[in-house]
Amino acid sequence: MTAPFRHEIIRRYGDIDQQQHVNNVVFFDYLQDARVALLFDIWHSAMGDLQQVIVHQEMTYRKPLLLSLKPIVVEVWVSKIGNTSYSLGYRVLDDNGDLSAEASTTMATIDPVAGRPTRIPDDLRAVLEGLRIDA
Repeated sequence: MTAPFRHEIIRRYGDIDQQQHVNNVVFFDYLQDARVALLFDIWHSAMGDLQQVIVHQEMTYRKPLLLSLKPIVVEVWVSKIGNTSYSLGYRVLDDNGDLSAEASTTMATIDPVAGRPTRIPDDLRAVLEGLRIDA
């Protein structure tokens, strides 16, 4: 797989707020949709054995997304890999390919019994390295 991973999303009427653009909170739903699609694509065979949590997430909004039947694209890549966590970078592109938002999410792998961070498994680390883009 090449980075960045690209995931198309169709906006729903319910995503639109009173200012007639996609509500800022919905952008995080879009990130989640793209992140889950990426993780299932690269790690679907062992997803049940691996538990992860979000430890940090932030977004910078650049341009409003308006209601349209054309899909937006969320690009996702790995920006950093540590011992127990890794960071994903995102670009949210409107239906013209213009940048609407930039974001990042830090994920930690955890021990399901102890609820504490645990080392990223070597096979996942290898897959994540293949999606790494230093931005």
